[in-house]
Amino acid sequence: MDLHDDLLDVRAVAFDVDGTLAGGDHRVSPRTLRALTDLRAAGVEPIIVTGRIVGAATAILADAGIDGYAVASNGAVAIDTRDADPLHAALMDPDEAQAVVAFCEGRAVEPSLFTVDTMVAEEGSVIHGLLVAADPTAPARAVPPGELPYAESTKAVIFGEPATLDALDAEIRAAFPRMVRSMDTAFEMSAEGADKWVALSAVLERLGIPPERCAGIGDGENDVVWLSRVGFPVAMGNAREPVRVLARLQIGHHGDEAVAELVEALLEARSAR
Repeated sequence: MDLHDDLLDVRAVAFDVDGTLAGGDHRVSPRTLRALTDLRAAGVEPIIVTGRIVGAATAILADAGIDGYAVASNGAVAIDTRDADPLHAALMDPDEAQAVVAFCEGRAVEPSLFTVDTMVAEEGSVIHGLLVAADPTAPARAVPPGELPYAESTKAVIFGEPATLDALDAEIRAAFPRMVRSMDTAFEMSAEGADKWVALSAVLERLGIPPERCAGIGDGENDVVWLSRVGFPVAMGNAREPVRVLARLQIGHHGDEAVAELVEALLEARSAR
C-alpha cells in the first residue's frame, strides 16, 4: 500500500467503529485489535470515535489491552479510561428526544434513545432484539411505550430498512435538520452543539496534538464534520458518498479488515524510514 508522508507523520488516528473498525458482524476482529495495540506501542494514539455508548466504546480499547480515549454516542460523551470524569458530556433537549419518538409513530421505523451507558428501545420493538444481537455485551434495555428516557438521552436514533429510510430521507431531514444517516439502517442525532468533532477536539487538546497531525477513518455522514477537520481523512470502501468526496485516501471494505491492513502498512512504512 502506497502511503502519503502526511499519513506517516500523524501522532493520532481516530477510528469510527460500525462500518469502519468493526466487521460485518459488528465486532472488532483480533487482527484489528492487535493493530490498535501495535499503533499505541509505536507512539501513535488510537482514539475511538463512535455512535456507540461509552461502555461499548471503551470495551474496544480494553480488548486491545490499552487505556486511552473514546468519543461515544456520536460525540455526546468523551472519556479518558484512566479518569472517572468525562472530558465532555452533553444531553439532548427532552422535548427534541420526544419529538423523534413521536415521528416514528405510524411509520415503518422505530426509535431508540441512548443514554450515557444504555441503549433503550420500546418493549416488543424489532430494534431492541437487533441491538442485543449486534452486541450482546452492550446494555440494551426495553421499556414500556411512553417510558423512554427523554431527559437522559445523549442520542436519538431512527432505525428502519434501508429502502424505508431512503423514502423518508427528505421528511426526516426536514423534521430534524441535525439528523444524519450514520448507516443504511439508521438516522441519528445528538444534542445541539454536540458532535464527534466537538468531543474529538477536546481529546486532541488534552493530548496536545494539533488536528493536522491526526488521521481519521470513517464511513457515515456523522463522520463528515470531524473527518473534514483532521489532517488526513480516510474513507472506507463502503463509505457513503460525502465521506469519499473529502477523503485523501480510500481503503477497502470494513468486512475485509481494511483498517487493520492500513495500520499494518502504516507501521511498516514508519519503521522503514
